Amino acid sequence: MQPTTDHYGTLPFVLTGAMLTQRGREDFVLTTEHGAELTFATSQVAGVKTSAEGLRTLCLSARTTEIRCDAHLWVLPAQGTRNAVCISGSGNKGAKNTPEGVVVTLEAGVYTLRLYVARPACNILGQRIALDFDGGDVLAQTYAHFYWDTLLPSVIENTDAHSYPLGTGYVVSTLQPGEYAGTYPDVDHEFQCKGRLALTGQCELDLVARMMGLQFRLMAEDPTGLWRNPCALQPNGDREYHVRRDSFDRKENAEMFLITGNVEILETAWLYFAATKDEAWLRNHIDDLEGAASLLEHLTDRNGKLWSDVYYEDQVIKDGRECMSAGMAVNGLRLLAELEGVLGQKAQVQRFTALADRVAQTMVKPLPDGFWDPEHKRFVDWVDRSGQVHDHIHLLANSLPVLFGAASPEQAQAVRALIDEHFGELQRFPTFLSPCIADYSDSEIGSGGPYDLCAAGRYWCWDAAYWAHLGRGDVLAAQLHRVAEQAALDGYRMGERYDMNHVYYADEKNWHGAPYYYEYPCVFTWVLVHDYLGIACGLDVDLVIAPRLVTYGSVQVDAHRVRYEYAADHFTLWNEAERTRTFRVDLSALCPGQGVQEVTVGAGACWRA
Repeated sequence: MQPTTDHYGTLPFVLTGAMLTQRGREDFVLTTEHGAELTFATSQVAGVKTSAEGLRTLCLSARTTEIRCDAHLWVLPAQGTRNAVCISGSGNKGAKNTPEGVVVTLEAGVYTLRLYVARPACNILGQRIALDFDGGDVLAQTYAHFYWDTLLPSVIENTDAHSYPLGTGYVVSTLQPGEYAGTYPDVDHEFQCKGRLALTGQCELDLVARMMGLQFRLMAEDPTGLWRNPCALQPNGDREYHVRRDSFDRKENAEMFLITGNVEILETAWLYFAATKDEAWLRNHIDDLEGAASLLEHLTDRNGKLWSDVYYEDQVIKDGRECMSAGMAVNGLRLLAELEGVLGQKAQVQRFTALADRVAQTMVKPLPDGFWDPEHKRFVDWVDRSGQVHDHIHLLANSLPVLFGAASPEQAQAVRALIDEHFGELQRFPTFLSPCIADYSDSEIGSGGPYDLCAAGRYWCWDAAYWAHLGRGDVLAAQLHRVAEQAALDGYRMGERYDMNHVYYADEKNWHGAPYYYEYPCVFTWVLVHDYLGIACGLDVDLVIAPRLVTYGSVQVDAHRVRYEYAADHFTLWNEAERTRTFRVDLSALCPGQGVQEVTVGAGACWRA
């Protein structure tokens, strides 16, 4: 994608008080001695402001009608094909909604203006994602809409949340007025952070650090002293540490998200450190991470059973121990052990590795000790506190023990056959939770109704991880394009849950819940960059390159400062950073039998296989 000039042949603003000189097809220099104004039609506006806590993004909204920033300022058309404009320069910039449109004010100085298409496939610092392969333009454009229309305006810490008692790190889960006004550390932060960590732009990294800082504070201030990550932090400062829900028939109840946020932040911290290699940050927060893990220790009995209740599905009543929770905890604890290893904390490495191994070994045991059902050759979903087994062929309960290396080869083979058998049902839309949705009873469904028994981005994220683990780029490509297709139909505003007019909701409407939700946009970005393009940060290398493309072409991700080309007779990797970097390259999905290689590539140089 390259920026283009307006096809009507006019600039999308009226300028007063400055001289504008064109320096290229899309680039202009604006010079003003006493300040200038640019008036745009009704637009979406996003800017970057520097602070002691890093870069912050600001967006105009219905409540925040004026912003000021000192770095990039973007004005994007509210609708239609009008050009977007990025204004950069060292002077302060202001933007204000007025009855006439958006008025941008500039201090005296020299600025650069660049024109882009309406939604450019880049982040707020102008770092591009360029996908030159069959279907890549659709994926890049979907990412662009998701980034500018969902990921950016969801960050309200310095705008709508500026007056909140705890506003720093405040990111909302829906932009639909009147719905879910809080920020939700327990589940939502996992994917809010992953959508941004996939990009690793400095604005995104700084935001994730502040989001984790908010969680560290909330866990440390848990009134029970258990280091719980709350389900929600509301605008007035209320913290929802303890949320129980009744079943649809009011006969059962369960705790919502008891360990979810505590596991999530272990993975987020690992991803953040892998991207930044900031050992000072890690040393400063290792006690917080150990505090998060202490809740997992507290809830694991001497037999290795983790009593977690509900992990992701806030309308399924799981009052006991859940296979998915055990798998997630195993992964989080192993990641924490790796971070402890970076700091040379051998005793803590042993402590968390031992706990992870104990939970993993119990998880894959046959019932009633573990979750393996030897008769049906699958892992069951959950076992309640009365010992009753609940199972409707839960996807993640089966794929996660395989993904995290706990399942035996025989169990992994049986799981693969199970998922293949039900593939069509599970992939109605990425990703359905179970192929037997109609089998859930009124004692298993929550009081809010059965909407959670269909597809959600949180399930897709881990389903995609399973297919990436198998090197199945064809499945990943189909999932990404299916979401892109639905997003285009919905004006790139994704709903909360997708049932595809199936079982409980047969009303010709594909989604239910909040109508303008964060989850699919964030997970799409993660799956695209991390799983399909195969670009990730590593703990012991600068980048891991493991593409799962299904067609020849080239990929460029500026924020990672990397580019590669996949052709019939070669794979070429360019290091576009200004320093020598190390890469772990895994081409096994492109060339079966190809081994993993660790290579060192100089600044601006390339490596070819």
